[in-house]
Amino acid sequence: MAHAGVKLPHEGFSVNRLGHLVLDGYDLVELAEKFGTPLYVVSEGRLRENYRRLADAFKAHYPGETIIAYAVKANFTLAIIRVFALEGAWAETFTGPELHMALMAGVKPERILLTGASRLENDFREALEVRVGLIVADSLPELYRISRAAVELGAEAKVLIRVNPALEVPTHPSIATGVRGTKFGVDVPSGDAFKAFEEALGLDGVRVLGVHTHIGSRIMRVEPFIEAASCIVDFAGELNSRLGFKPEYLDLGGGFGIPYKPEEYSEALNLNLLAEKISEAIIEGFKKNGLRLPKLIFEPGRSLVGDAELLLAKVRNVKETPSGKYVFLDASTNHLTPVLLVDQYFEIVLANKADRAAEETVSFAGSLCFTADVIALNRRAPKVEPGDLAAVLSVGAYCKSSCMVHNAQPKPPTVMLSSRGAEMVQRGETLDDLVARDLIPPGLYHASSEQS
Repeated sequence: MAHAGVKLPHEGFSVNRLGHLVLDGYDLVELAEKFGTPLYVVSEGRLRENYRRLADAFKAHYPGETIIAYAVKANFTLAIIRVFALEGAWAETFTGPELHMALMAGVKPERILLTGASRLENDFREALEVRVGLIVADSLPELYRISRAAVELGAEAKVLIRVNPALEVPTHPSIATGVRGTKFGVDVPSGDAFKAFEEALGLDGVRVLGVHTHIGSRIMRVEPFIEAASCIVDFAGELNSRLGFKPEYLDLGGGFGIPYKPEEYSEALNLNLLAEKISEAIIEGFKKNGLRLPKLIFEPGRSLVGDAELLLAKVRNVKETPSGKYVFLDASTNHLTPVLLVDQYFEIVLANKADRAAEETVSFAGSLCFTADVIALNRRAPKVEPGDLAAVLSVGAYCKSSCMVHNAQPKPPTVMLSSRGAEMVQRGETLDDLVARDLIPPGLYHASSEQS
């Protein structure tokens, strides 16, 4: 979506007569003045649109049931989890704390999927006690632990087994999970995955219901997902022919990418084509193998929350150097850790000058005490001055959930925009919050320097 001077990621954005960036009808400059900066701003409307677009695509192409389980790891703000629960989503939780958050947000236990890696019996015991809908086992040792926990409780664990198809996945190596040598899942090509199913089908307290995989994150092409689906369909056929196992569920994970750069906005992942091709692969494959269509599960995170949230930050200082102009913000890579972890690009717009054309090249940096605290290098922007307001776009996924506190910088608040108004859904941290867990032993606190 283009406006004079700026290209925007979706139709929720506009520029008003003052030249201010607007989201869902709310002037972002006014929000910054009211709530302060740095400030996360999330659009409830965009969250709902993103969910419905994906759900509707599969409703149009897949005749069986499709479950969309929001990947809580992407952004565990409770109000966000709640919005998706109200839309009908399940919750995919990777850890016990994420499971707790989903329950706190009102997700029904039977609509929670517990994934993860390297968990102990107590983790599974807690999940079984609250009666989560499905547990994903990542390995044979986990299957044994699930069995022991279930037998101890006199419960039945409904289980999917995560397999690794060992494909080539076009994404950053740190977030490619379905490739050879990764730590996730049980390898399919070597036969280890088949052996895991063979063993699991005989375990007490374990009811194996299906196959799970997840090939990676931030994938912008349809083809890798089709390849993964085809691989899992073939594997399901092998399980049926050799073990008589008929999967009730097929969980293909998430990983649907979103465009971050303005030149990518017109090249977003085609969810309708994705749904069509995946559905075709599963329908044809299961029919060929004489199997009933399974319930499909997807675990999107980034594609649901990524472009629904932005970060507002004030320009503190502008510094001319021999190598270029640095613009220092009151936000930092603390709040945008994917910049450090996976070299993530985030588009930055001057919210108070959104109608102005670019006239200089600047680098946006934070004020933390390490050299890599640079959010964006060599970006074109209108003339930047102290007091300007920067909007860092599409920060909804893996920013808050991986936030650091380097240099003891408190985490910012979050405001959600809706027809109800601009509501605070997560307060900012205080200095007291930062030291709330610390204890100085009395003898140390009252000691003098002469005693040390």
